[in-house]
Amino acid sequence: LEEDEKILESARTLLDRAGKEVSNQAIHRYADTVIEMVWDTNKYIDTMEPWALKKTDTKRMETVLYVIMEVLRHVAILYQPIIPDSANKILDLLNVPKDERTFAHLTDKYMIKEGSAISKPKAVFPRK
Repeated sequence: LEEDEKILESARTLLDRAGKEVSNQAIHRYADTVIEMVWDTNKYIDTMEPWALKKTDTKRMETVLYVIMEVLRHVAILYQPIIPDSANKILDLLNVPKDERTFAHLTDKYMIKEGSAISKPKAVFPRK
């Protein structure tokens, strides 16, 4: 769907957009650019309602969850310089191979394979 492609394209261009901020020595804007992708993903989740799709259209639910996983792969890789432990926990949950976690791996060649299993969910940022 158009919404899926739109958010995936935004993830694909995230490295370029965030990288420009680093080139301008604006590290805080680098972090802001990545967090904006997280907010956009939250909006996508709210709009797509995968919990409701589970009851009505499991194939669509699987696609939505896949899109979310792929966007999170981009976000986590880009967050490694800022919050390495948390970013790597996310990548571990997504079962992204340890040798595919650099900026060079932010291409479609390294996309999460369709039907890939993920690890049992654990809180990356536990509430205190």
